[in-house]
Amino acid sequence: MGTTYRFLATVEEASAVLDWFRVLPEQPVERSRADGSLFYFREFGSLDPDAKKSPVVNVFLPVQKRGILTTIGEVHFLATPLSAFPGLNKINKRFREWLEDNPRVYSHHPDFAHEWDYFFEGSAKNWDSDIRALPAGMAALQRGSYFVAGDDNDTVLDRVCRTLELRGVEGVQRLTKRST
Repeated sequence: MGTTYRFLATVEEASAVLDWFRVLPEQPVERSRADGSLFYFREFGSLDPDAKKSPVVNVFLPVQKRGILTTIGEVHFLATPLSAFPGLNKINKRFREWLEDNPRVYSHHPDFAHEWDYFFEGSAKNWDSDIRALPAGMAALQRGSYFVAGDDNDTVLDRVCRTLELRGVEGVQRLTKRST
């Protein structure tokens, strides 16, 4: 299994993660997608039909959903084992150090103070990796913004929206409303 990092950011701030990869001296080839970018480090090896055997990094950027929900950004170093690509492994370590300069806002570590858990909804608390907050993401969290996993489906998001409506949160947009 590869290595995954998760981060909070506003939609506007999320490009900082892409920019981190774009300015690397290794100059990866970037393939932009609607939900982020895929970075291929051709100097470390060729592409394989099995992404786990390729020197690639997949970045999923935060997006707004249902009016007030923001998805949690993700960075996936797909190579397995990562040590099979020593150059990519070094980039992984540098990215981890860069991301760790930002506050950890969610973790399963037993000594972690869970002061922000209330703002993570859906399946966002089911991961085994920490979540770090970039500056604008941290400010959004401090203002009471809610965050969900990017792959939460409509059923999960409707449940989250119902919960938030019961809390009195305004601006929630559900796909389906119950008739009264």
